[in-house]
Amino acid sequence: MFFKNDSPLFGLFIGVVVPIIFYFIQTCIIPLTFGKSFSSSSMQLFALVVNLPIFRYYIINLKFEKTAKGILFATFIYGIIWVYLNKGAI
Repeated sequence: MFFKNDSPLFGLFIGVVVPIIFYFIQTCIIPLTFGKSFSSSSMQLFALVVNLPIFRYYIINLKFEKTAKGILFATFIYGIIWVYLNKGAI
């Protein structure tokens, strides 16, 4: 299977793509469901947190440490970018 690949590049790919997809899902579905949207920085942070269950699945259930390291690296990079972009709002 494609998702059972223990590679840091695969983990980096997952760690970069999943938050982007989840952010765009949030921007489309949440305003339709609730009638209003959350702040952009909150939705960005929530999209980033989506990587944590995926990270846990790869490191605990599958024991794919290399893939988990790639996911964690992408999460840290996104976190640093989020702090830099929202430094005035914190």
